[in-house]
Amino acid sequence: MKLPEIIGIAGTNASGKDTLAHMRAEISGCQHVTVSDILRRHLITEGIPLERKNLSDLSRQWRSETGDYGTLVTRTISAYLGEKALMGFTGLSVVSLRHPQEAERIKDHDGKVIWIDADPLTRYARITSVDRSRVDDNKSFEEFLAEEEQDMNPGDDNDPARVNMSAVMEIADIHITNNYATLTEYRDYLAGTFEL
Repeated sequence: MKLPEIIGIAGTNASGKDTLAHMRAEISGCQHVTVSDILRRHLITEGIPLERKNLSDLSRQWRSETGDYGTLVTRTISAYLGEKALMGFTGLSVVSLRHPQEAERIKDHDGKVIWIDADPLTRYARITSVDRSRVDDNKSFEEFLAEEEQDMNPGDDNDPARVNMSAVMEIADIHITNNYATLTEYRDYLAGTFEL
């Protein structure tokens, strides 16, 4: 299956989201933008600790301020469309969608949303065995699971700007389970599935 020009990649922590975006960039010349990195850069600039709660709070703040709950993706797609000819990009991969309206922004541009997941123990082993240079990866397995539960299930605070990854998962077009033992096996799967 060939992927469309614009895709959104969502999923659980350390499931392999960036791997697909990296492959599209390497093989097809697609731009790779990670929503979480936009938030991280802002927190660093403001001197705010890189913790998952702070990332979530900042994304919620920006959604509330703009009234566009897909604002990070809206901005990313707008920038891509404005510079793709100049930069020679052939597509866009937006990684780390965390709100259903971010997924809807992808679909508004005839894109597809891909949800990637893996066994929690496998994912935790990935963040503790690989240096991803993310301060927010330093946590116990219990903290890892608790943070994920909070992101997946928005609770009953009725704040429409809150992260809601379960809703993103529900509207995703394609679901992938990445329990591959090696990165090579996973990359081979992605290359074959998406004709990369």
